[in-house]
Parts: sequence; C-alpha cells; structure tokens
Amino acid sequence: MQLIHVLLPVVSGLILAQDTAPNIEPADSNSQPTLQRTFLLAGVRGPTGVTGVMGRIDHLAYDPATDRLFVAALENGSLEVIDLKKGERIKSIAGLKKPQGIAVVPDTGSVVVACGEDGVAHVYDTQTLEEKQHFTAGPGADNVRYDSQYHTVYITHRQEDSGVITVYDAKTLAVLRRISFLTRPESFQLDPAGNRLFANLPGGVRATADGSVAVVDRTSGDKLAQIDLPGRARNFPMAFDTAHERLFIVSRKPAKLILIDTRTYQVTAQADCAEDSDDLFYDAQNNQVVVIGGGYRPDLRLENEPIPAGTPDETGAIDIFSIDDQGQLHKIASTPTLPHARTGLFVANRRALYVAVPPQGERDSEIREYLIPGQK
Repeated sequence: MQLIHVLLPVVSGLILAQDTAPNIEPADSNSQPTLQRTFLLAGVRGPTGVTGVMGRIDHLAYDPATDRLFVAALENGSLEVIDLKKGERIKSIAGLKKPQGIAVVPDTGSVVVACGEDGVAHVYDTQTLEEKQHFTAGPGADNVRYDSQYHTVYITHRQEDSGVITVYDAKTLAVLRRISFLTRPESFQLDPAGNRLFANLPGGVRATADGSVAVVDRTSGDKLAQIDLPGRARNFPMAFDTAHERLFIVSRKPAKLILIDTRTYQVTAQADCAEDSDDLFYDAQNNQVVVIGGGYRPDLRLENEPIPAGTPDETGAIDIFSIDDQGQLHKIASTPTLPHARTGLFVANRRALYVAVPPQGERDSEIREYLIPGQK
C-alpha cells in the first residue's frame, strides 16, 4: 500500500521558557502508592545489556479475562506469566530473543510478544499459554498495541535508518499497512475518538538533540503534524487523556513530564519527574498522571555533565502528578522503588500499578504491586 505523506508545518513556541509547575510540591499522604504484594521471579536474571542495566525487564500487559499479568523479561529471554488471583507466577516461557513489546488481543484470546533481537513476534493463547504462531515483524521489533476500535495490532520496528509501525488484522495477523517515520518510533498512543496516532520519536537512547512527536492518520498513514520538542530529548514513554484531548510524554534529557494539548499541538505544561522513565499512565478516575522512573543513569551521562542534585543513589521512583483546572501539573506524591525499575503497568480497574524490578546483586527480579488511591 502506497502511503501519502502530508507533513504540516511544525508548530512553533512549544516549550515554555519556564516550568509551569514548581519543582517541589507538598506530598499528599492520601495520594501515596502503597506496596501491596511482591511477586518474586526466581531465576529471572540475564546479562548486562547495551543499556548498561543487568537483567533488564521491558513492558507488561494485563488480560482481564484470565486475571493474568504478562511480563517481557528482555535480558532473560522469557515471557513471565503471573496469576493475580493465585498471587504467584504460573509459567516462564523461555527461548525468546529479547522480548520487548507486549499486548493482549481479546479478539482471539491471545497475547502478542515482539522480540527485538530477531524481529519475531510470538502469539500465545492467554488460557493455555501455548504458542499459536509466530511471524517476522521486523528488525528491532518493540512496542505492541491493540486497537479495539478497528480490531488491529500495531508493532514498531526499524527499517534501515528509519522506522515503521506495521498494522495487522487482529484475527488473521495479515499485514494491512505500514506507516513510516524518519526514525524508529517508541511508545505510541491511539486516539479512540478519531483516527490519530501519536508516536514518540526520541532519536535513540543516547540522543542529545531535540526529540519530537509525530501525528499520523492511522487508517491512511498520512502525516498530520510534527510536534518538535526544543531542548528535550529521549522522549520514550507516552499516555493519552481522551476526555481532555491531552498527551503526556516524558523526556529523559532532561527528566521532564510534558503535557501537550492535542487540539492545538502546543506544550502547555511541564514539570520535573523521576529520571530514566520508560512508562507513564493517565489515571482518568483521579485526573492524575503516574510516572515510573528507574533513577539516575551514570552510563548515560554526557562528558563533563554535572551529576544532578538529589540522585546520588540512583534509586527509582513512582511520581504522581495532579492536573489543576488551568491544566498545570503538580507533583503530589513520590515513592522510592529500586534502581532501574522503570517499566510497569497501571491496571485501572484494580487500582494497581505493577512495577518491574530487575535483579539486584544476588536477588532475582520481581514485580511489585502498588495500590494507587482511588475508588475501584
């Protein structure tokens, strides 16, 4: 399918000269996450990868039909399955080549896992946990998302020096179309009220140049807009607030939570947040944003760059931000976790945030379940 690319002029004046929220807000004890359970993943370790993190764990997915949590243990080369009713891991599926992105597909009762090393996507039955099929998604296959509006599956991957999101039929997994980007997209979000797809283009894990967000029509592949982020790089995680038409992203360089009005494509607020974030979530019930950060990364520090104050121990954190009536961000809670715990999943109907903690010394990996205050 030949795609028609229409790039609108870049909107200017997107980054505010000053942060629109204070760096430090009074902690709200009623908003602090509470650790409920810890699921130990015995034997889940793995080497120190290219990111400098030992036994790195990537993304998670939840299947409400089975009440199971699926964990992509990247460096361990496995898919870990936790039964939340039983409160234990029930299976470890080995032999995967750096599993990264993961999504549950209700249409077929499946979970799709994309592997970055060999570019293969594996499909497992969420009930039996048996592999149904596998197919080549593309080199560096990463983020996976299910689109309930069009019953499709999206997988990001590299294509030479650029990037692609391939769109598949959810039932047959036949390729429907490919959407190309100047660089490989990272986290992306779908607008359920329309056809827009928002994709982070961070420029790489060690990028220092300005990042951007691409906006495309997910049915045609047409480019709608590009949102440049002057002075911000490594924008990996993303979340979308449908009701208020707001996009939330985090840049790692520097560590900022950024709010974009998707009606105007203007940055309207930003605030300091936890370092090295790889996942964030919008909590619609509380009108809050939850950011998971792995902590300061010395291996990503630029030459002669000063060490930020307050981060000598490289400890990760869960930061929670409220949004006031003027659309400004306020950090209302910050809960320490462990170093490099930067991925997770917020399951709204359980009011639970699951945080992946890679191995630390002799201790194996674990998944921590935090209660996020709010009515179920």
